[in-house]
Amino acid sequence: MIISCNKCHTRYKVKPELLKKNILKVRCSRCQHVFIIETDKKSPIDLDKNDIVSHAQIITICNQKGGVAKTSTCINLGAALSEQNKKVLLVDFDVLANLTLSLGYEKDVSFYQLVQAGQKNIDSVIKQYSKNLWLLPSNSDMNLFPKYYMQKNGFEFLLKNQLKKISENYDYILIDTPPSMEFFTLNALMAADSVIIPTQCEYFSMNGVKEVGKIINILEDKYKIKLPYHILISLFNPKSTAAKVILTQLNKQFSGKILKTIVEVDNKVQEAQIMRKPVINYAGNKSRAGQQYRALAKEIVVF
Repeated sequence: MIISCNKCHTRYKVKPELLKKNILKVRCSRCQHVFIIETDKKSPIDLDKNDIVSHAQIITICNQKGGVAKTSTCINLGAALSEQNKKVLLVDFDVLANLTLSLGYEKDVSFYQLVQAGQKNIDSVIKQYSKNLWLLPSNSDMNLFPKYYMQKNGFEFLLKNQLKKISENYDYILIDTPPSMEFFTLNALMAADSVIIPTQCEYFSMNGVKEVGKIINILEDKYKIKLPYHILISLFNPKSTAAKVILTQLNKQFSGKILKTIVEVDNKVQEAQIMRKPVINYAGNKSRAGQQYRALAKEIVVF
C-alpha cells in the first residue's frame, strides 16, 4: 500500500502487517510530521527511509510583476539544491525562455512540442545540465498554447498531468513563470505543492504579492486544495532606507510567510547570466547572492 505525508507529500510503501487495525499514527522520516491513517494502533510508527517512494516537491515561482528575479531564483535555487545532492528539474514555463537561454540552450524544443506531438515520454524533451540538474526548456511555440488549449476542459492541468509521469525521478521540480496570471501561471500553480513569490522591497512588487495571494486563495476554494506560499525578498539593497521600510511592512502584512533568507542585489548574478551559468557555478564563494541562494536551499529543504 502507498500512503502520502499530508505535509511534505513524501510517499511511502507500507507493509501490510502494519495495516491490520483501524487507526495508525505515522511519522514521516523526511519532515517528522505525524499523520493518521486508518488502523487501531495508537503509537506513531517511524517509517524507514528505505520505504520512501520518491516524489518530487513541486515549487512554482511566480509574481505578477516582472523584474523581481523569478528566473534567477529558479536557476540558482535549483543549482544550490543540486549541490546538496538533490535531483532537480527546472521547468521553463515562460514563452520568453529566459531560463532556457540562461543555461546555454537554444530554443529548439519545449513543452509545447511534447503535448502537440502527443508524445508519451516527457524525458524526450528534458535536457541534463549537470549531474543533478535538468531542464524542461521553452521556446516561442509556447505562445500557441492559449490559442489551442484555453477553451478545452482541464486545460489548467496540462503541466500537472505531464509532471506526474516523472515526479518519482526528482527530489524537486522548480517552475519558472511569466509575469502574468493567465494560462501558463495557472498551469504552474495547479501543478505545484507550494509557491515561492519573489519580491523586491518596492510598492509595485508588493502589490504583485497581494494579487498572487488572492489568486491562490481562489484556486484553493475552487479546487479544494491546499497551496501554501512563501515570500522571498529578492534584489534587496541593505543601504536603502525605503527598502528597509517596505521590508518592515511586508513582515507585518505577511507574518509567517516571509522566508528568513534575503537575497541581495549582486552584479555577479547578471554576469553569470551572460556566461549562461548559475551564479554559484560562475562565482563560487565570491558571490554574496550565491551564498544566500545556498542558504535558501537549506531553508527550502525543511519546508
